[in-house]
Amino acid sequence: MKHIVSISGGSASAVAADRVIDRYGSDAVDLWFADTLWEDPSLYQFLEELEKRWDKQIIRYTDGRTPLEVAEDRKLIPNNWAAPCSYELKQRPFREYIEKLDKPVTVHLGLDWSETHRHAKPKEIYEAIPGVTVEFPLMWEPIPWRGYTLLIQDWGIKIPRLYELGFPHNNCGGRCVRQGLGEWMRLYKFLPDRYEEVSQWEQAQRKLGGPRANRTIVRDRSGGDATPLTLEELKERNESPQLELFTTVDDNYGCFCDEYQTEGESDDYNEMV
Repeated sequence: MKHIVSISGGSASAVAADRVIDRYGSDAVDLWFADTLWEDPSLYQFLEELEKRWDKQIIRYTDGRTPLEVAEDRKLIPNNWAAPCSYELKQRPFREYIEKLDKPVTVHLGLDWSETHRHAKPKEIYEAIPGVTVEFPLMWEPIPWRGYTLLIQDWGIKIPRLYELGFPHNNCGGRCVRQGLGEWMRLYKFLPDRYEEVSQWEQAQRKLGGPRANRTIVRDRSGGDATPLTLEELKERNESPQLELFTTVDDNYGCFCDEYQTEGESDDYNEMV
């Protein structure tokens, strides 16, 4: 039996991988990481420290495109409702990798009890491949709940910078197109160059017209209805301190990309209001 762990670069998937290696042994486990080429440098340092801990090389895959380049190819502005980068850069290549392996194979994902609503879709997708089963190591008993970042610090490994800045994830350098308003304002506060990069890209895409003209990465729900809100408008609205930032350093949500999308699911984006 071969065991494959999807490593997102976050603390939750790292703890999941550690549990799998501890249970089945290093030789029976492959570790797979999809590089979006948009990550914070501390994520790569984190992966190197994990490789030293496990004395095992992590398989690193890259499509060659960043999330914004994927969006340009799809001619859309991505957001939480339509994020083809998840599918193109992570989910599809991971599935293709699994399909080529000798079976049986168990795929391990870093989703825990707080994310049970996210378990069914990847389980359905991967177990549709003959000889593949899916497990969630963070659901195994006993489950120590001290916070995944604290467990990693116990290993003597420095947690990635995004957690120290309060982000609840360690993906795409804090620029995940699926995150909410608070995390975008956190990015603007701590890493303004990255915020401006995405904001300027969004403005350029809107100027191309067509379906993109009135689309945005985030939406404002303060009035009850979801209305488009550009990152430039969000910045202007919050130039004076109005938004209390979430300050925990724990990864409560894992990688947003584990919210599995099937091919073509995000093609419905242009029909969304």
